[in-house]
Amino acid sequence: MKTTIPVFSVLVCTLLACSPNDQATAPERVDTQVYTRIQEQLLDAQPGDIIEIPEGHFVFDRPLSLEGVSRVTLRGAGMDKTVLSFKDQRVGAEGIRVSADSVLLEGFTVTDTKGDAIKVQDSKAVTFRRINTTWSGGANAENGGYGLYPVACDGVLIDSCEASYASDAGIYVGQSHHVVVRNTYAHHNVAGIEIENCTDAEVYQCRAIQNTGGILVFDLPGLPAGNGRRSKIHHNQVHDNNLKNFAPEGNMVAIVAPGSGIILLAAKETEVFENDITDHKTIGLAIASYHITELKWTDPQYDPFTWSVFIHDNRYQRKKALPDMSKDFGKMVNLLFKGKPQDVLYDGILDEKRPAGKNPMEICIREQADGLRFASIDAAHDFKSVVTDMSRYDCAPSSFVQPK
Repeated sequence: MKTTIPVFSVLVCTLLACSPNDQATAPERVDTQVYTRIQEQLLDAQPGDIIEIPEGHFVFDRPLSLEGVSRVTLRGAGMDKTVLSFKDQRVGAEGIRVSADSVLLEGFTVTDTKGDAIKVQDSKAVTFRRINTTWSGGANAENGGYGLYPVACDGVLIDSCEASYASDAGIYVGQSHHVVVRNTYAHHNVAGIEIENCTDAEVYQCRAIQNTGGILVFDLPGLPAGNGRRSKIHHNQVHDNNLKNFAPEGNMVAIVAPGSGIILLAAKETEVFENDITDHKTIGLAIASYHITELKWTDPQYDPFTWSVFIHDNRYQRKKALPDMSKDFGKMVNLLFKGKPQDVLYDGILDEKRPAGKNPMEICIREQADGLRFASIDAAHDFKSVVTDMSRYDCAPSSFVQPK
């Protein structure tokens, strides 16, 4: 039987004890009583409990945490009504930490955390619904890395959320299985939405707007879960991702050139379709091997190549601007195409262990060719054989062909 545990009584007592002037400055004070009551409920939670946070702006100086108790809901009064601020955080880095199964987080905003806004780790069946994460000072390298940050999870749903001003990724899902990100708005982050080392992830009906890079599907070495695959990116609005890259140096996303719509890096069995990819000053969609980064790795199980990719039925419109020159990838576009942004760019790096052929990596592209700028740039051989004829990539990968 579910129980509802409100904290309205604490809020009322707090307000009654304040003078009018105190109430006017209440959002600037640490709300110790409210924090303590919520954290106690999380510590004492039983399966099925619903912990409600009332409407209001609350300032906390340390994280809320839930561990080991399944089927708990943490619910606010709404994204615009319940705001948890960690602006003066003194303890910990995250705003909320969760390691528990079948958890639902919904209806509130988390702002100004020292580190990640909400981190969920080693959990199953996790849902984020109508959650907002942001940093009120705008784009700054000192902002926390991630807004929503589920990692090493199985069964993740991110629905109708918003994330902004993260110095790495607004919406990040890493090393996880069975992931859905939908109806979500990511803006003014370095990476809007990032799927990293995940298996069976789907991103659809989202808006990635005014980030440095809109949607990233990365597979990186040296992580506990590697060689992710089977991502689907479809029916998204990926617009105007030209924001200056404000990631701290050394972060992987620090390499992303402003003006990047969708980037597939070492992605496998990935399908990208029916997206609107518009107004990017460097590249609409990039397909690349990890080799393009020129970074070293020691992970013997890591596959650095992108293969079995199906790009089709997307809509492109370029921004009238020079490609970005602040990052190496933008410099490369300028060098090869004399200041012309590209719609689809493939690095052309092949796995020499695969049988030679016309298209051994099964990079399949079926886009409307009229006016579309496409290039395979032969990056492994210093761009000696740049190909702009897309017809050689007109195919469907074998992994996408249904058996008869």
